[in-house]
Amino acid sequence: MENKKQIKATDVLFIGLALFATYFGAGNLIFPPMLGLQSGTGWGAGMIGMIASGVGLPVLAMIILGHCGSVQRISDHVHKNFYHIFVGMIMVLCCCVSIPRTAAVGIEMGLQGLWGGAPYLVSVVIYFLIAFFFAKDRGTALDKVGKILTPVMTVILFILVIKGFISPIGTPSAPTVDNAFLNSFLGGYSTGDVLVSFLMASLFFGTIREKGYEGASLRKVNFGAGIIAAVCLAVVYGGLFFMGACVSGEYSADSIGNADLLLNVIRSSGGQIALYGLCLSVILACLTTAIGQITAVADFFSEASHEKLPYRVLVIIVPVVTTIVASFGLDTIVSLTGAWFSFTYPIALVLMILGIFERKIPNDGAYKGAVWCTVVYAFLDLPAEYGVHIGFLDAILDKIPLYGLGFGWVVPAAAGFIVGLLAGNAKKNA
Repeated sequence: MENKKQIKATDVLFIGLALFATYFGAGNLIFPPMLGLQSGTGWGAGMIGMIASGVGLPVLAMIILGHCGSVQRISDHVHKNFYHIFVGMIMVLCCCVSIPRTAAVGIEMGLQGLWGGAPYLVSVVIYFLIAFFFAKDRGTALDKVGKILTPVMTVILFILVIKGFISPIGTPSAPTVDNAFLNSFLGGYSTGDVLVSFLMASLFFGTIREKGYEGASLRKVNFGAGIIAAVCLAVVYGGLFFMGACVSGEYSADSIGNADLLLNVIRSSGGQIALYGLCLSVILACLTTAIGQITAVADFFSEASHEKLPYRVLVIIVPVVTTIVASFGLDTIVSLTGAWFSFTYPIALVLMILGIFERKIPNDGAYKGAVWCTVVYAFLDLPAEYGVHIGFLDAILDKIPLYGLGFGWVVPAAAGFIVGLLAGNAKKNA
């Protein structure tokens, strides 16, 4: 049903800021300076590559999902239960890895950077209590993030990166990679933020509907919010990328880690005050991501259970579970579950691409073929993601075009699409 409600600029702004905050986890603070360091004098091409994959793909996914109406509308073409299986897997991974990791990074790199003696376990409990406070009201959780936490974080980050642009901390040297664009594109691609679009889509569209927007109005608000999130991400990523390029004559990727590089470029740019600002930004970036993802997980399982598990109960359970996980330490958990992000990411990308052409694809066979062939590819690649190399599997994977570049899913998905399309046409004409 369409509506004629006049779109408020403030609604678009705060939803866009909340979307930016949800994408912008603390890990995303760390990777741009290293990619910039590797790009050196090729920082312009490298920055375009990173923004194309690290900003363009996730925001495009959210816009496409908004245009289609939901993730489920696309996934139902594959199978009626595919949505709950696939998105449910992403939600479980968030509880096991993504949300607990925000606590670990926020405390170790943020809070303990401001107060070295902060007790870790107590800090984890307080962190998730704050996250619960913001997430407990389903309809207003993202409003609180967009209106309270994100503006503070955004102002601090903008000041840091604009200072880095205006007063460069060094001069870029020769690149240490053969192709700065491709290296940075793959670096941004591997962040996995397209999964965040699938994770948050239902919640964001629900928030937009809560404000009275439907149909074309919803799509316009979603598009505007996506543009705001993209601009904010591009400014912050681009600034940090350039700062990393400026110290490429001073450090090498082999001699310094991602976190240390970030701390050093911020300290060189603005001194101890800038470092404190960075620590505060890390805390806020982690917290806003955790709030968004806790809200999304509770919302998903509440709807999947047809409210038999109420949101108000799940929004307590999720922080409790993630607190326990975070208290154990994440190294083992990440090593066990990290590969599953690599498993789900190609599937999400294929669904996103299919969503672009949803109204043009003539039958469901094309969806089934593309997605199930991608699933098979992802399963075959899973042992290698765990570092287990099986001779015949490695031989098969090595023969798949683009596999070495991290795009091995492209050919299986395309082949599956064509075969499925032909099979669907044949079935229809039989």
